[in-house]
Amino acid sequence: MIPGMGLVGRFSVFPMYHQVEVRDAASVDCPQWETGEEPVLAASQCIVLATRSDLEGEVQLEVWVGGLDGEPAGPLLFEGELLVTEQGAVVGSSLTEELYPVALPIGWHLLRIYADRPTDPARFTVVFDGQPAPP
Repeated sequence: MIPGMGLVGRFSVFPMYHQVEVRDAASVDCPQWETGEEPVLAASQCIVLATRSDLEGEVQLEVWVGGLDGEPAGPLLFEGELLVTEQGAVVGSSLTEELYPVALPIGWHLLRIYADRPTDPARFTVVFDGQPAPP
């Protein structure tokens, strides 16, 4: 488990171009949409989530570290790992510069992301479960 586990915060983010990110704070290399129909794009240091239209207003991001205490936003949308460098992680939108810090140690972190619905979601639960053992 990661020290300081629990709810990190609930953030409202304007989803410019129907997207928000969960990424390493130092990373600017996020994957690009191929068709525009993908619900999630994943790279080692950046996860991009498709959202409802920005014309419908902000989307909600609830972030947990060390596990989830309560009900997620909905079904599991993504399960994988995120590589974090010395600056920790951020959630939000680099397109609108609405990025909220998540204090995490350097290394790979198990990550689960839930969405309130499979397409055009308005609410996400982001859960950092912990660091996997080194290979």
